[in-house]
Amino acid sequence: MLPSNTLLATFLTPGVAWALGVLGLCIWMLFHPRANEPVKILLLFVGFVILGPICDAVMNIESRNTPMKFDYFLYVVDVNLGVSAFSVARLFTDWQGYILYAIYQSLTVFMILWYGLNLTRRDGRPNKLLIAYVVGYLIGPCLYMLLPARGPRHAFGSAFPMGNPDVSPALVQLSGWPNAIPSLHVSTALLFVLFAGKNRALRVVAWIYLAGTVAATLAFEHYLIDLIVAVPFAYFVTRIAEGKTAQALGNFAVVLAWLLTIRFRTPALVMYPAVLRVLAFATIAFAGFSMPGGRKSATNDLLQPLSTELPCAASAAHSRE
Repeated sequence: MLPSNTLLATFLTPGVAWALGVLGLCIWMLFHPRANEPVKILLLFVGFVILGPICDAVMNIESRNTPMKFDYFLYVVDVNLGVSAFSVARLFTDWQGYILYAIYQSLTVFMILWYGLNLTRRDGRPNKLLIAYVVGYLIGPCLYMLLPARGPRHAFGSAFPMGNPDVSPALVQLSGWPNAIPSLHVSTALLFVLFAGKNRALRVVAWIYLAGTVAATLAFEHYLIDLIVAVPFAYFVTRIAEGKTAQALGNFAVVLAWLLTIRFRTPALVMYPAVLRVLAFATIAFAGFSMPGGRKSATNDLLQPLSTELPCAASAAHSRE
């Protein structure tokens, strides 16, 4: 479900935000010529511009080398989780789709914004946030090769989201970038929560953006399991940035366990749906427990929205069918 209004979709692209952002930085440097922050933000912007074509080239290489995709495996896992991308995506109206599309397209803008906020805050951690960005976008594409998939909109075409495909876990030939699992959109949005510090307003903004990103990824590009695996991946890159190798490797092991199990043992994984759902919630809980002082706060923050929203989404989906 992509926005059908071409003119409106154009305005929802991040181009306008980029232009306004650069203009704002120029004004900032004009009135505060000795400030270092706008220069660093502008350098990050230039870095995104330079790295964009390189990232595209890498993903094109991965696409050529992975003609067969695991989308049907991921869909079967979703169905047995009880909340699929299909059931969530069909809940949204057209105008809600426009909002979600804007959120989905705004990720790089928000990455730069969050870096700038960390630069200007007393408790900010801009250098560690940059490291988390770099690690995430270096390791993420490598993980794509373990379980290449495109996403439900590409794998099922017009059947998404209103249909209910009946498929078995089998490889399917699909062209295009294999960038479904883990979802880097969701893992990056989760970084905003983890790097919001103690500022309540920023934490609220970060959680709202994360919620919008979760909805947008399910509405346009991803399976639910992509998002679940993205949680320990986000904690992995955060702990790497903080120099906590042991906790990082624990979360990375969880990511690998999911990818390898889905690739080689999907029939066994979905044999008992209740166990699969327990594993999904345990994955999120383990990631929260891996954070410093997060035995209570991080887990509660992360689990409370999910534990209430997912059942609600499932019941709403059933009521509309």
